[in-house]
Amino acid sequence: MTEIKGIVLKRSGERAQVKVDKTKSTATNLPKYLDCWNPINAKPGDNVGIEYQEMDDRKMKMIMYGFPVLGVIAGITSGISMADFFHMDKLWFVVGGVVIWLAVALTYARTFKRDAIRQGTQPVIVELEVAKMVIDTGK
Repeated sequence: MTEIKGIVLKRSGERAQVKVDKTKSTATNLPKYLDCWNPINAKPGDNVGIEYQEMDDRKMKMIMYGFPVLGVIAGITSGISMADFFHMDKLWFVVGGVVIWLAVALTYARTFKRDAIRQGTQPVIVELEVAKMVIDTGK
């Protein structure tokens, strides 16, 4: 059972803003709103359970340094593919692909660093709370 309960207000990609319900939560000193990772794709209006999860140092470094390397590789391969498709010189397509893919990867790595590494732990939505169904038998 999770310590923090709340309702999803809005979702943006893999992030969700959650309004914390302090009456249902057992944790103390909670903020009114939490910006959480949303791996289970909770939608706005869903009641959710949230846990603070600690990030593994090895995984954090792999994401921080691995994404830019993968961005460069993706830029090179996409540049070569586009140059072959258009039958043009590969140099400028590769440079353009690397710049675009590296910018995307660095943006993601910077956001990840801001959210996960500085805090050490991060709030993660781990369960959807199911509303209780009441069936009236009419008796």
